[in-house]
Amino acid sequence: MNAERAAAQSAPADIPATAPGAASSWRLVVTAVPAHARAVRDLDGLWLAPGARAALPDGALVLAVDVHEAPRRWTITALHATPDGLEEAGRWERRSPLGAREITALRTLLASDAADHTGRVLAEQNRAPADCAACGRALPVSRGLAHRTPAGPVTTCRPCPVPPFGINPDAGRCARCSGWVTAGDGQIAPDPGAPGRYRPVHRACPDQPLPGPPVRAATWCVECRTTVPAGTGYWDRGPHHAPGHCALPADGLPRWSVRVPSREVTDWAPGQVCRIRHTPAVGEPALPEGQPGGRILADTGYMTVLAQVLDTRTTGAGSTVALVRAATWMEAAPLLATELDQALATRPDGGTFLARQVVERICGDTGWVAEITGHDPRHGLAREFLRPQTDYDEADARGHRGVLDAWTLRPRRVYEVSRPLGPPANNWRAVRARLGRGARVTAEHRAFVRVTAEGDIVEITEEEVQAWLAAALEWMS
Repeated sequence: MNAERAAAQSAPADIPATAPGAASSWRLVVTAVPAHARAVRDLDGLWLAPGARAALPDGALVLAVDVHEAPRRWTITALHATPDGLEEAGRWERRSPLGAREITALRTLLASDAADHTGRVLAEQNRAPADCAACGRALPVSRGLAHRTPAGPVTTCRPCPVPPFGINPDAGRCARCSGWVTAGDGQIAPDPGAPGRYRPVHRACPDQPLPGPPVRAATWCVECRTTVPAGTGYWDRGPHHAPGHCALPADGLPRWSVRVPSREVTDWAPGQVCRIRHTPAVGEPALPEGQPGGRILADTGYMTVLAQVLDTRTTGAGSTVALVRAATWMEAAPLLATELDQALATRPDGGTFLARQVVERICGDTGWVAEITGHDPRHGLAREFLRPQTDYDEADARGHRGVLDAWTLRPRRVYEVSRPLGPPANNWRAVRARLGRGARVTAEHRAFVRVTAEGDIVEITEEEVQAWLAAALEWMS
């Protein structure tokens, strides 16, 4: 059992104060009795002040030693920690310090896991006169307890609990009602489940406290996917309505919270119907059957579907998030018609001519060609990069010019091509030396292309690529 576990299972216990008439005293939580032990100073453990209050694990062995004068004698008491406090386990009166009989008795009383025992001081005897913070009683020196709190020492009588005090510097759950207390709006009070720990409390607990931090800006509830006005809901692994205020939409259509692609931020507006690509998060509905334009694209649940934008907002990181609802067939009809026209316009004919895509390397910067094979949850489009055939016949001595990479492109396919644009900056060698051999020193041009029936390579837009993929299952083979 480690120290954290022992502390978690600990209970408060009052350490015996100095006995009346004693000239000196020691208090020790014994963790081991070495073979060479002959006196209290030879024992291993945690020293405590007499009269203190400490959190001790169940079964901990506490040794109390009081030394009296005239006549000189030692009173040695062994105590066991229990959930209800300390219980006496042995007592010896001696005219000399700890002896062999007491050492043997301590080894017998020591628990098997004593080496892992630890303690935490909760309060000590007050060293100056003070008034009890709970009942107001005047307390002379050593007659009360000075508790260590986040706001400094708080003195109380031994029977009195620590009352709420000060202003809570941190937010947290109320120790009374478990509702959320905003920093500075409550007080501090002892945590009933953890001795020596303190939690915030409401000054007056509300009838329906929020279980988490209040939502500061308008957002969408993760349970019902409807708007949560600012200041009315709470955050608990996502925004929620206040308890009892969730109301599922009457239309019964699934809703999702979608991150808007950066290239489409200005295009999305409430009421617009658009095609979304999204992987439902935990708690979000999966794609039901029969939704307009709906299709599962991957085993992970990644899907595409036509949806209506209900609301948009900007996150703290600057990205745009939209709340969308699956579109009805009537709402989706115009966009479905547009997609059908695009698919017919971009669908390849029966041509069989191959085409050759050639890209020249510039100062070590190379191009690439990738076939578009579908959709991808992370990158938007799934790509299969093709291996080039390289021609060095016209290359210069250092390979800075004249190195040609070539790829064979087929009809009925869509590709993305990247090529370097020259010339590079005059200091490109210094730039590559500073950034590494793989650093690019030229600009990059990227485009989507396809092969016509005559074998020509033509550039197409991303919208045409999406229309191409929508019809690809029928003719790609």
